[in-house]
Formats: sequence, structure tokens, C-alpha cells
Amino acid sequence: MYYHCRPLKYVEYGKLQPPPEKEVDWLLPAYRWLSNYCGYCPQIWLSRSRSSITGYRNGLCNDTVLFGFDIIKGFPVSYSHWEVILGALINTTGFESQNTAIEKTFNSILADYIDEGEEPEGEFSDWVKSDCNLENFLRDYLFKEVDQVVVPSLNLKSAKKIICHNEKQKKKLLKMGFIEDRVLIKNLKKYMF
Repeated sequence: MYYHCRPLKYVEYGKLQPPPEKEVDWLLPAYRWLSNYCGYCPQIWLSRSRSSITGYRNGLCNDTVLFGFDIIKGFPVSYSHWEVILGALINTTGFESQNTAIEKTFNSILADYIDEGEEPEGEFSDWVKSDCNLENFLRDYLFKEVDQVVVPSLNLKSAKKIICHNEKQKKKLLKMGFIEDRVLIKNLKKYMF
């Protein structure tokens, strides 16, 4: 199942577009960089099989709704690899400068591993396996469907499962037109980060 989380005030019964650029200001440089590969900006993000990375359970907003979809054809972006390059992308502008920043980030951390006499782990091991070549790394590791995808738009009507926090949210969703047997109230345990 693919999951998408969104505040109830931004839920629409039908086709949904990404949030306006002003709402994703700080992430916009990263989203623009990604658009060079996927073809659209900003993107709508969906988690594959892991609702935990959607933000639904983080406790920061009790007015979110989680939508579950059976099949989504999207552009794959590995969550853990994206997290590592995100800092380089949001702190730099311009496609070529951002690519250079990604390479510097990986090479700097790789140098720390070498200085400590340790073997690189996780995403940094993947950087070594890609011959420290950005094109290879993107193809072989970042743009793989592991745990999330991005899409240019999303039809919320086609959600197979809709999870909300309380009866008040459920009533609003039903009033919008969502099918009652797909809307579930789940008191999921929240985790603070």
C-alpha cells in the first residue's frame, strides 16, 4: 500500500495538486533539483508500505488524514538516501551547484570514515559502491523504489483506505463524499521526534 498524509484542511474529494510553492519554501530548492529528474515541481510524496514516514504518527498535528492506495505509478526516491542529500540541496541553489554540493557532502563524510579507519556504512557505503560517481549513485540508489515515490498529482477519491484521528474528522470526510466503509478512525500511538 502507498500512503499519503495531509492536514484535513487541505483534503479535497478529487484530484489534488501539490501544495503551493510558498508552503514548501525551505524545501523548494530540493524539490526543484528533483524536478530535473522527475519532470514536475513541487511533488506530492507517498510512502510505500511505511505510514511512519508520512508524518501521520509524529504527534505534531492531530488534524492529519492518512490516505492509502493500492497501486501508484510514481517516480521513486529512496527515503534514507534523500535524507542524506537533503541538506546539500536546500542549502544550495542551481542544479550544477547542488550536484557539486551532494558530491562534497558524500566525499567529506567518506573522508571522515577513512580518517577514523572505519568502513563506510549505509548510504555512504552505497556512495563507494557507485564509484563515488553522482550519476551512478542516483541511478543505482536514490532513484530506486524502496520506500517512497513522488507524483505530480493525486486523486484522493481513489484511496482504498482513509485513516483519521477522530469522529469529527470522519464526519467531515464523509460530508466531502468519501465512502464510509473506507474511512477508519484509528487511535495510533504517536511518537515525538
